Amino acid sequence: MRPGERLPDDQAEVVFTEQSIEWLIETVTAAEREEVFDTIVQLFTSPSGKHRLSSRGATDLVGFNTVEACQRTYRIIYRARADDGVGTIEIIAIGLRRDGEVYAEAHDLIHSGKLTEQEQTQIWDALRLVDETKERLGLEQWDYFEDSAPEGLIKAAVAGDIVDEDVARMLTKGELNAAIEAAWAGGALDREAALAAAMRRVASSATPDRVFTSRRDPRCGARMPLAGTPCIRRRGHAGAHRSSR
Repeated sequence: MRPGERLPDDQAEVVFTEQSIEWLIETVTAAEREEVFDTIVQLFTSPSGKHRLSSRGATDLVGFNTVEACQRTYRIIYRARADDGVGTIEIIAIGLRRDGEVYAEAHDLIHSGKLTEQEQTQIWDALRLVDETKERLGLEQWDYFEDSAPEGLIKAAVAGDIVDEDVARMLTKGELNAAIEAAWAGGALDREAALAAAMRRVASSATPDRVFTSRRDPRCGARMPLAGTPCIRRRGHAGAHRSSR
């Protein structure tokens, strides 16, 4: 994107190439990775980065952007654009700023047909792979809702008086299973322990009321161009769209 251009609603689907994640894991310290992700999060509101790349001889990266991180130690090459009103940010390559290898790697990825869906990692998975905290970056887990638990599991939890039905229907399969397991962990039914166990599966930064209020809100629904699915975060969320896959 060009200077001054904005992503729709300052939101975007964000993906990383496998190579960029591997480079972060193998080369960058945990403290520096925090700064790298902070820089990437800033792209939601300033997607043009430092500058738009032009032809560089053999490494033709016209139309891509670059931004620097960690006091200009690292260079991030990415592509930001809007497709049918939905923003996308593709992190192509990350490398040392002082040499040209990151440009060559980005060129090879772009022109070798390797930027396929199978080799793209959603930002949520990328954060998990590098053990980064989603809440710190404002990418809260509690503001999205995947499919609810199966009907049989919901009825079993309600029949066992573990959770109320309206609560059970707002929990995913994994969350409801966690509640059922914790309910009898102390030898007697403990509904509070059951709900606490379910919430730990969601996030440590949210209360049950906050989670359930969010899940009652309308979903974002923006059709994510790369994932091919609608965003399942609540409407008006900040930053990254989230796929159900």
